[in-house]
This record gives sequence, structure tokens and C-alpha cells, in this order.
Amino acid sequence: TVLRLHRALRWLQLFLEGLRTGREDSRTSVICTDSYNASLATYHPWVVRKAATVAFCTLPPRNAFLEIMNVGTPEEAVSMLGEALPYICDVYGITQELFAQHKLLDLP
Repeated sequence: TVLRLHRALRWLQLFLEGLRTGREDSRTSVICTDSYNASLATYHPWVVRKAATVAFCTLPPRNAFLEIMNVGTPEEAVSMLGEALPYICDVYGITQELFAQHKLLDLP
């Protein structure tokens, strides 16, 4: 279970980075799909991958998503993501190293 959470943290890291660096007209569904394909999709069967991709299509546009985060304007949300992402990267890096040292990265 902890390994699954670790993998999900990688997806979250990629997704939030995509939101932070994306253009105002970026589609959240595309950012989410790209993040999913670069992280979690490897561990899911075809039907789950397709269902996830369909679910991502329901996400609101980037600026609306940033407003829904309820941290202020989209610009303030982007700033907050810039502050939070280094911590997410640190946590991911530390847990990745620990899983690698103990040869736990290949568990199903």
C-alpha cells in the first residue's frame, strides 16, 4: 500500500508541476493524462487506463481548476504550487531511494 501511495505521489508531483507551468489555456485533462501516462499507467491494465483517461476529461479548465483550489487567484495558486512542489519532490526522492535500497520498487 505504501508503494502505491508512493507511485501516486509521483503522479501528483507531475500533475501539479504541469498545472504550475502550463499556459492559461492549457487543458487540465491533457496535463492529467500526460502525468498519469508518465507514472501510474504502467501499473494498470488497459481497461483501467482507458477509464482513467475518460474520467480526466471531466476536469475543468486549468484556470477554473486553480480557482477551485481555493487559495486565491490562479496566479496565487501557481505561486503556492511553486512553494509546495519542492517539498513533494523531496518526499518522493527520499521514499524512492528507500524503496530502491530495499529492492521494493518492483512489487506489483
